[in-house]
Amino acid sequence: MRLTWPGRQWREGDPAPTSILPAKALTTVEIAGDPGAAHRLVHGDGLDAIGALEAEGLAGLVDLVYVDPPYASDRDYVAEARLDGPADGRARRTLAYEDRWSLERGGVGAYLDMLAPRLDALTRLLSPRGTIWVHLDWRAAYLVRALLDEILGRDAFLNEIVWRRAPNLGRQAASAQFGRTLDTIVVYGREQATLRPPTRLEPIEPGAIRWDDEGRPFTSAPRGDYSDASIAKLDAEGRIHRTKSGRVYIKYFLAKNAEGVLCRERRVDALWTDIAPLRHAAPSERTGYPTQKPRALLERIVACATEPGSWVVDAFAGSGTTGVAAHALGRRAILVDRSPVAIATARARLLRDDAPVRVEHTAGTRAPEAKGVKVQLEDDRVRLIQPAEPLAWAVGTEERGVFRAAWHAERVPGMKPVPAVLEARVPCGPNFCVRVFCDDGSVGSWGRARAGAPELAGGAST
Repeated sequence: MRLTWPGRQWREGDPAPTSILPAKALTTVEIAGDPGAAHRLVHGDGLDAIGALEAEGLAGLVDLVYVDPPYASDRDYVAEARLDGPADGRARRTLAYEDRWSLERGGVGAYLDMLAPRLDALTRLLSPRGTIWVHLDWRAAYLVRALLDEILGRDAFLNEIVWRRAPNLGRQAASAQFGRTLDTIVVYGREQATLRPPTRLEPIEPGAIRWDDEGRPFTSAPRGDYSDASIAKLDAEGRIHRTKSGRVYIKYFLAKNAEGVLCRERRVDALWTDIAPLRHAAPSERTGYPTQKPRALLERIVACATEPGSWVVDAFAGSGTTGVAAHALGRRAILVDRSPVAIATARARLLRDDAPVRVEHTAGTRAPEAKGVKVQLEDDRVRLIQPAEPLAWAVGTEERGVFRAAWHAERVPGMKPVPAVLEARVPCGPNFCVRVFCDDGSVGSWGRARAGAPELAGGAST
């Protein structure tokens, strides 16, 4: 099967036909923490980054690709960094990315010509047990099914997961249609791909609870299509309940949840209603980056599709939730995004979680320059004077264009955000350097060689 659209440029299997630049090695600009265990954060276009990863030999080694690409929503998305908490307090707002595909810009055809080659390239990274998860909504999920059928084949389809991301409230509930409260995650896999769905505890009505002779609480269900051999096996395990009339039921033993309520453990199916939207997450999780997904959602995906130590790739990384989930579960993440706001947000978020990070960029990509960085040095004390409210900053050394952070600080979001600490005690050696990361994605640097003040102490310099 082949999906066609007006002006289609992409041909399945072509080497990155719309890539901005030919595949070149990625350039490392920063290392924080153990470089051998670092998660990789790549600033640049996804096609260029994937081409470079293929050239490194990563093709066939990635167990999970997750992408949350633009949805063809015809909107611009703005990141909002709150500086002092209240909804009416000070905030910095910056364009994070554009998601506009009007007819004047090529319409759905241009959207597919952007998305298709990236999905095609990402599938080349998958290991024999690897899976690709594409997270979209009603606007484009049906198109992605057709694209992945063409790229991987219909037999590679594993699941279409529906996540209820919001309740049906407000204007949506009052509209003349059923509320569009769902996202779709399409899952395809290579020939050895298997998923391990988790279980969840579901409360049981008190009237449905029974107790066996050993005092164990259980609920029951008819035997259904269980064979006689299966019934005999379950009977040996003490899991068969027979009524006075001789009818056979299957016992399901109950466990208490955190609130002490008796629950049945059920395997999670393809309808995910138990993961709350981001607005119900802890305030410290909410970065202000638009379209950020809950960490619990990504932790479920990473846990069921990979093993500890697996590589996880996200080529539309946004706020970095995939990386945070991968780090928490002992996986290695490669996060790619062309938005400097995304890179700055994900970097700060990973470092807040004590994750080692390597920041790289594709050929021709640079973060905007933040000017006016001012630093005060006094003995082994370093104080950042300007900017006064950075998203993050770090102190370390720089050699051959690679900054190695010895100390770093980040703003902590929350109901009342905690500003980044502005003073560090770090020895100021000959290659001493400071890097500052701003909410708009810009990066500023200060170093002895740049300032031309190798003996500076107790003063300020830009």
